[in-house]
Amino acid sequence: MADGIYFVVFPYLAFFFAVFGGVYRFNARRYTFSSSSSQLLENRALFWGSVPWHYGIILILLAHLIPIIHAPLWIWLHREPLRMFFFELAGAALGFLTLLGIFVLIARRIFNPGARAVTTAMDWVLLAALALQVLAGFYITFFYRWGSAWYVYTAVPWLRSLVSLNPHMEYITPLPWVLRLHAVNAFVIIGLFPFTRLVHVVSVPFSYLWRPYQIDIGYKKSREEGQPEGEGISRRNFFLKAVIGTLSAVSGLILLVPYIKAIISPAPLKKTEWSKVGDISSIMPQQPKAMNFEMESVEAYMHHMALRSVWVVKESGGELKVFSPICPHLGCHYRWDPGTGHFECPCHGSVFSITGTVLGGPAPRPLDTLPFRIENNILYVKWERFEVGIPQKVRI
Repeated sequence: MADGIYFVVFPYLAFFFAVFGGVYRFNARRYTFSSSSSQLLENRALFWGSVPWHYGIILILLAHLIPIIHAPLWIWLHREPLRMFFFELAGAALGFLTLLGIFVLIARRIFNPGARAVTTAMDWVLLAALALQVLAGFYITFFYRWGSAWYVYTAVPWLRSLVSLNPHMEYITPLPWVLRLHAVNAFVIIGLFPFTRLVHVVSVPFSYLWRPYQIDIGYKKSREEGQPEGEGISRRNFFLKAVIGTLSAVSGLILLVPYIKAIISPAPLKKTEWSKVGDISSIMPQQPKAMNFEMESVEAYMHHMALRSVWVVKESGGELKVFSPICPHLGCHYRWDPGTGHFECPCHGSVFSITGTVLGGPAPRPLDTLPFRIENNILYVKWERFEVGIPQKVRI
């Protein structure tokens, strides 16, 4: 019941508040729909927080949106280990950039009297939600490696099902708590949209990212005492740049340590071991169930934990089949439709029976089965990937 509220009901409520609340605010207080609403006359703190935050978060959001729009392209980009390595390193760097930006912006709101005076209660709520989202994403980057690869097999099918108004929460509910928190908090931020400064994103502020910060120029005590003009400001600016530069360099080295170590001393190639999926005693005959699991894998210099999913089918005679969740046509994720009793791919219309045979659409072969074994009602699977778009079942 709780999962249904968090992963089915709440996302739609968040979008409802975002759309209708945003329309109401636009009609009632149209002047607040501007990128200028979040600016304040002050010093360089806004620049050092705003620029890293906006550039980092925009690129991260694009990396989240592309798999939803075109999953096969994203899967193809991650087929090569070096490309996947690049995406992981870039994600970690962008995560650090956004983390630096959000905490500078929070510190600005706390320590700058002018910024603190105009910060509303909802601004604090929004900043807390954004900080939580970035921290959770940063945690996932380091403790659930290669998220850019497994994201397309877990969260993307759930998000697509929400868009199609046919929600399938079974893709997201078995995931670790921090990933579920990350997903729910994203919709919290969407729901906060009409009540905070976040509404400026719909003003299409193309110049917002490179707008010059504004400086409040006043008389300084140092001038009255004969101190050379600009000396104090220059020293403070130099100190601020030195501190931020040092922190950035140290953090960058910390991010690179495990990758440099892996390249200098690569782990030997190791075949994928059996992965524990979960208890299958509750699976009913003729009722396919999506099951997610963590898989430890060592391939050349990459040693990581990945999240995978499979479809488990118990036939009427008790025999089990385990299907790869990847459509053999172009690599999208299919779903089970209990109304029709078929597996259906939302991308290009392929339809499969409960036994995996092709019933319609462009799929060139049946659903791919995976090797499995059962011990004390616990399912273990050997994860494999296969070429898509060809009639033969060819392992990658």
